Amino acid sequence: MKKILIFIVFILTLSGCTNLKKADINTIIKDITESKIKLSNEYRTGYKYYLPSNLGVIKSTKMNEIISTGKEKYYLYVDLVGYYYNNNISYEKSSNAYFTKEFTYGDKSGFIEISVKNNKYLIEIIYNYAKIEVIVDKDNINEAVANSLIVLSSIDYNKEIIENMMGEDILNYSEEKFNIFEETKVKDSNFLEYVQEYDTYKSEIPDYDLIN
Repeated sequence: MKKILIFIVFILTLSGCTNLKKADINTIIKDITESKIKLSNEYRTGYKYYLPSNLGVIKSTKMNEIISTGKEKYYLYVDLVGYYYNNNISYEKSSNAYFTKEFTYGDKSGFIEISVKNNKYLIEIIYNYAKIEVIVDKDNINEAVANSLIVLSSIDYNKEIIENMMGEDILNYSEEKFNIFEETKVKDSNFLEYVQEYDTYKSEIPDYDLIN
């Protein structure tokens, strides 16, 4: 019950009901990763996840998603191949990072690194065989971290479907070969540049609360 209440608090926070901006990043990481999020409202081949109501998907391929608040764009990559092979994370901390932290919950491990890019803040998080990158203003760091971790923590993989996809060689298209778990070094990441090649779709962000 405690974990459910914590999760609800964060959902309310993202809706502006509480002051997330004053929270400590370490607390946000701990509370969300330990909340055991079991909700889902986005369904893809091989996985599903929960998307907070203040976010909308504006572009989706097999393993890449572009998600937006209307102001910031979140670039999500789900590593089905990494999940299938149970790949480990290789991470080298940057000495120049604004914030960096490795974290583990149960059998899941990950890391977050925040760096300054042209007076903006690049947030890069890998967790649960997926990665999110987003560039935000300093005042929006905590909200972006919370949004990202809710999505990443909620990803639920369908092992049987992924096994079938691997067997049918469905995951071997060249545009899907970006592996976040191969010698990943956040400070040298080119992930945003990689996914922006596909960022050509423009649309109004749907209200998923009304749809559902």
